[in-house]
Amino acid sequence: MDGGYLSMQIRQWIIRPIIAFREYIFSDVLPAFSNLDQRANKIADEYFEGMGAQPADEDFDGDMSGYAEEARDQGQSWYDMMKSLRQTMLNLLAAGLFHLVEQQLGALCRDAGFLNKPLKETKLEVLTKWYKAHTGVEFETMPSWALIDELRYVANTVKHGEGPSARTLKSLRPELFRDPTFATIVNELGLSPFETRRVEAPLAGEDLFVTEELLRKYAEGSESFFREIAAYFDAHEDEYY
Repeated sequence: MDGGYLSMQIRQWIIRPIIAFREYIFSDVLPAFSNLDQRANKIADEYFEGMGAQPADEDFDGDMSGYAEEARDQGQSWYDMMKSLRQTMLNLLAAGLFHLVEQQLGALCRDAGFLNKPLKETKLEVLTKWYKAHTGVEFETMPSWALIDELRYVANTVKHGEGPSARTLKSLRPELFRDPTFATIVNELGLSPFETRRVEAPLAGEDLFVTEELLRKYAEGSESFFREIAAYFDAHEDEYY
Protein backbone atom coordinates (compact mmCIF):
# COMPACT_ATOMS: atom_id res chain seq x y z
CA MET A 1 0.00 0.00 0.00
CA ASP A 2 1.67 3.19 -1.18
CA GLY A 3 1.04 6.92 -0.94
CA GLY A 4 -0.65 7.02 -4.33
CA TYR A 5 -3.23 4.50 -3.15
CA LEU A 6 -3.93 6.42 0.08
CA SER A 7 -4.32 9.69 -1.82
CA MET A 8 -6.82 8.02 -4.15
CA GLN A 9 -8.79 6.63 -1.20
CA ILE A 10 -9.05 10.09 0.35
CA ARG A 11 -10.10 11.84 -2.86
CA GLN A 12 -12.57 9.19 -4.04
CA TRP A 13 -14.04 7.95 -0.76
CA ILE A 14 -12.95 9.53 2.52
CA ILE A 15 -13.61 13.14 1.54
CA ARG A 16 -17.03 12.59 -0.03
CA PRO A 17 -19.16 13.05 3.15
CA ILE A 18 -17.19 16.22 3.95
CA ILE A 19 -17.97 17.63 0.50
CA ALA A 20 -21.62 16.62 0.82
CA PHE A 21 -21.83 18.45 4.15
CA ARG A 22 -20.39 21.60 2.60
CA GLU A 23 -22.64 21.47 -0.44
CA TYR A 24 -26.01 20.48 0.99
CA ILE A 25 -26.20 21.80 4.55
CA PHE A 26 -26.34 25.34 3.20
CA SER A 27 -28.63 24.61 0.27
CA ASP A 28 -31.09 22.17 1.84
CA VAL A 29 -31.00 22.29 5.66
CA LEU A 30 -30.41 25.84 6.85
CA PRO A 31 -32.83 27.48 4.35
CA ALA A 32 -35.63 25.95 6.43
CA PHE A 33 -34.83 28.68 8.96
CA SER A 34 -34.70 31.60 6.53
CA ASN A 35 -37.01 34.64 6.39
CA LEU A 36 -38.13 34.22 9.99
CA ASP A 37 -39.33 37.83 10.23
CA GLN A 38 -41.64 37.53 7.25
CA ARG A 39 -42.92 34.13 8.33
CA ALA A 40 -43.63 35.38 11.85
CA ASN A 41 -45.58 38.31 10.40
CA LYS A 42 -47.59 35.92 8.26
CA ILE A 43 -48.45 33.81 11.30
CA ALA A 44 -49.58 36.95 13.15
CA ASP A 45 -51.65 38.11 10.19
CA GLU A 46 -53.33 34.72 9.80
CA TYR A 47 -54.14 34.62 13.50
CA PHE A 48 -55.64 38.11 13.37
CA GLU A 49 -57.69 37.30 10.26
CA GLY A 50 -58.90 34.08 11.84
CA MET A 51 -60.05 35.86 14.97
CA GLY A 52 -61.70 38.57 12.91
CA ALA A 53 -63.63 35.97 10.89
CA GLN A 54 -65.28 34.51 13.97
CA PRO A 55 -68.92 35.49 14.58
CA ALA A 56 -69.21 38.40 16.99
CA ASP A 57 -71.40 38.04 20.06
CA GLU A 58 -73.73 40.75 21.33
CA ASP A 59 -71.09 42.15 23.69
CA PHE A 60 -68.47 42.79 20.96
CA ASP A 61 -67.80 46.53 20.65
CA GLY A 62 -65.88 46.37 17.37
CA ASP A 63 -62.50 46.98 18.99
CA MET A 64 -59.97 44.59 17.39
CA SER A 65 -56.95 45.88 19.30
CA GLY A 66 -57.03 42.97 21.73
CA TYR A 67 -56.91 40.51 18.83
CA ALA A 68 -54.09 42.49 17.24
CA GLU A 69 -52.04 42.21 20.44
CA GLU A 70 -52.70 38.47 20.64
CA ALA A 71 -51.65 38.14 17.00
CA ARG A 72 -48.38 39.95 17.67
CA ASP A 73 -47.74 37.66 20.62
CA GLN A 74 -48.38 34.62 18.44
CA GLY A 75 -45.95 35.84 15.80
CA GLN A 76 -43.29 36.80 18.35
CA SER A 77 -43.57 33.49 20.18
CA TRP A 78 -43.10 31.58 16.92
CA TYR A 79 -40.16 33.78 15.93
CA ASP A 80 -38.39 33.32 19.27
CA MET A 81 -38.86 29.55 19.10
CA MET A 82 -37.51 29.28 15.55
CA LYS A 83 -34.60 31.64 16.22
CA SER A 84 -33.55 29.48 19.15
CA LEU A 85 -34.02 26.31 17.11
CA ARG A 86 -31.92 27.74 14.28
CA GLN A 87 -29.09 28.48 16.71
CA THR A 88 -29.37 24.99 18.15
CA MET A 89 -29.07 23.59 14.63
CA LEU A 90 -25.99 25.68 13.84
CA ASN A 91 -24.32 24.58 17.07
CA LEU A 92 -25.19 20.93 16.44
CA LEU A 93 -23.98 21.05 12.84
CA ALA A 94 -20.61 22.42 13.95
CA ALA A 95 -20.24 19.61 16.49
CA GLY A 96 -21.39 17.05 13.95
CA LEU A 97 -18.91 18.30 11.37
CA PHE A 98 -16.03 17.86 13.78
CA HIS A 99 -17.00 14.30 14.59
CA LEU A 100 -17.46 13.59 10.88
CA VAL A 101 -13.85 14.73 10.38
CA GLU A 102 -12.71 12.39 13.16
CA GLN A 103 -14.67 9.45 11.78
CA GLN A 104 -13.41 9.90 8.23
CA LEU A 105 -9.83 10.17 9.46
CA GLY A 106 -10.42 6.93 11.35
CA ALA A 107 -11.97 5.26 8.31
CA LEU A 108 -8.69 5.50 6.40
CA CYS A 109 -6.83 3.98 9.34
CA ARG A 110 -9.04 0.91 9.08
CA ASP A 111 -8.06 0.18 5.50
CA ALA A 112 -7.09 -3.48 5.09
CA GLY A 113 -3.49 -2.43 4.55
CA PHE A 114 -3.33 -1.14 8.13
CA LEU A 115 -4.71 -4.25 9.85
CA ASN A 116 -1.46 -4.75 11.73
CA LYS A 117 -1.61 -1.17 12.99
CA PRO A 118 -4.92 -1.00 14.89
CA LEU A 119 -6.50 2.31 15.85
CA LYS A 120 -7.63 2.36 19.49
CA GLU A 121 -10.01 5.36 19.43
CA THR A 122 -11.44 7.74 16.88
CA LYS A 123 -10.40 10.84 18.81
CA LEU A 124 -8.42 13.63 17.21
CA GLU A 125 -5.58 13.36 19.74
CA VAL A 126 -5.27 9.61 19.11
CA LEU A 127 -5.60 10.01 15.35
CA THR A 128 -2.91 12.70 15.31
CA LYS A 129 -0.42 10.33 16.97
CA TRP A 130 -1.48 7.38 14.80
CA TYR A 131 -0.99 9.21 11.50
CA LYS A 132 2.38 10.57 12.55
CA ALA A 133 3.60 7.16 13.73
CA HIS A 134 2.36 5.10 10.79
CA THR A 135 2.34 7.46 7.81
CA GLY A 136 4.55 10.41 8.74
CA VAL A 137 1.67 12.87 8.34
CA GLU A 138 1.88 15.67 10.92
CA PHE A 139 -1.49 17.36 11.21
CA GLU A 140 -0.11 20.29 13.19
CA THR A 141 2.02 21.43 10.22
CA MET A 142 -0.91 21.68 7.80
CA PRO A 143 -2.42 25.07 6.88
CA SER A 144 -5.94 24.03 7.93
CA TRP A 145 -4.93 22.55 11.28
CA ALA A 146 -5.66 25.66 13.36
CA LEU A 147 -9.25 25.71 12.08
CA ILE A 148 -9.74 21.99 12.78
CA ASP A 149 -8.35 22.43 16.29
CA GLU A 150 -10.70 25.37 16.86
CA LEU A 151 -13.61 23.29 15.61
CA ARG A 152 -12.69 20.69 18.24
CA TYR A 153 -13.15 23.30 20.98
CA VAL A 154 -16.49 24.29 19.47
CA ALA A 155 -17.71 20.68 19.41
CA ASN A 156 -16.65 20.09 23.01
CA THR A 157 -18.37 23.30 24.11
CA VAL A 158 -21.58 22.31 22.32
CA LYS A 159 -21.58 18.94 24.09
CA HIS A 160 -20.33 19.86 27.55
CA GLY A 161 -21.04 23.55 28.02
CA GLU A 162 -18.74 25.37 30.42
CA GLY A 163 -15.34 23.73 30.80
CA PRO A 164 -11.75 23.80 29.53
CA SER A 165 -12.76 23.87 25.85
CA ALA A 166 -15.22 26.73 26.40
CA ARG A 167 -12.58 28.73 28.26
CA THR A 168 -10.05 28.20 25.46
CA LEU A 169 -12.64 29.09 22.82
CA LYS A 170 -13.52 32.29 24.67
CA SER A 171 -9.93 33.42 24.23
CA LEU A 172 -9.93 32.45 20.54
CA ARG A 173 -13.39 33.71 19.55
CA PRO A 174 -15.09 35.70 22.30
CA GLU A 175 -17.76 36.81 19.82
CA LEU A 176 -19.16 33.25 19.79
CA PHE A 177 -20.44 33.80 23.32
CA ARG A 178 -22.43 36.96 22.59
CA ASP A 179 -25.90 36.87 21.10
CA PRO A 180 -25.49 38.44 17.62
CA THR A 181 -28.75 40.39 17.99
CA PHE A 182 -27.57 42.17 21.14
CA ALA A 183 -24.01 42.46 19.83
CA THR A 184 -25.31 44.44 16.83
CA ILE A 185 -27.21 46.81 19.12
CA VAL A 186 -24.15 47.25 21.36
CA ASN A 187 -21.98 48.07 18.35
CA GLU A 188 -24.51 50.54 16.96
CA LEU A 189 -24.68 52.33 20.30
CA GLY A 190 -20.89 52.36 20.64
CA LEU A 191 -20.99 50.46 23.91
CA SER A 192 -18.39 48.04 25.23
CA PRO A 193 -19.21 44.33 24.69
CA PHE A 194 -21.05 42.66 27.55
CA GLU A 195 -19.16 40.15 29.65
CA THR A 196 -19.69 36.59 28.46
CA ARG A 197 -21.61 34.35 30.83
CA ARG A 198 -21.25 30.68 31.64
CA VAL A 199 -22.06 28.27 28.83
CA GLU A 200 -24.97 26.28 30.19
CA ALA A 201 -27.42 25.59 27.35
CA PRO A 202 -25.73 25.52 23.90
CA LEU A 203 -28.09 22.73 22.80
CA ALA A 204 -31.02 25.01 23.56
CA GLY A 205 -29.64 27.70 21.28
CA GLU A 206 -28.25 29.76 24.16
CA ASP A 207 -24.80 30.88 25.38
CA LEU A 208 -22.92 29.74 22.24
CA PHE A 209 -23.66 31.35 18.88
CA VAL A 210 -22.04 29.60 15.92
CA THR A 211 -22.91 31.64 12.85
CA GLU A 212 -23.71 30.36 9.37
CA GLU A 213 -20.66 32.22 8.07
CA LEU A 214 -18.38 30.50 10.57
CA LEU A 215 -19.95 27.08 9.96
CA ARG A 216 -19.25 27.54 6.24
CA LYS A 217 -15.65 28.42 7.08
CA TYR A 218 -15.32 25.26 9.18
CA ALA A 219 -16.84 23.15 6.39
CA GLU A 220 -14.49 24.57 3.77
CA GLY A 221 -11.55 24.21 6.15
CA SER A 222 -12.41 20.57 6.81
CA GLU A 223 -12.43 19.81 3.10
CA SER A 224 -9.10 21.60 2.71
CA PHE A 225 -7.67 19.57 5.58
CA PHE A 226 -8.36 16.28 3.81
CA ARG A 227 -7.03 17.64 0.52
CA GLU A 228 -3.82 18.63 2.33
CA ILE A 229 -3.48 15.09 3.67
CA ALA A 230 -4.04 13.73 0.17
CA ALA A 231 -1.40 16.13 -1.16
CA TYR A 232 1.06 14.75 1.37
CA PHE A 233 0.48 11.25 0.07
CA ASP A 234 0.76 12.54 -3.52
CA ALA A 235 4.22 13.81 -2.63
CA HIS A 236 5.04 10.35 -1.21
CA GLU A 237 3.20 8.30 -3.82
CA ASP A 238 5.94 5.68 -4.13
CA GLU A 239 6.44 5.24 -0.39
CA TYR A 240 4.98 2.10 1.16
CA TYR A 241 3.19 1.93 4.50
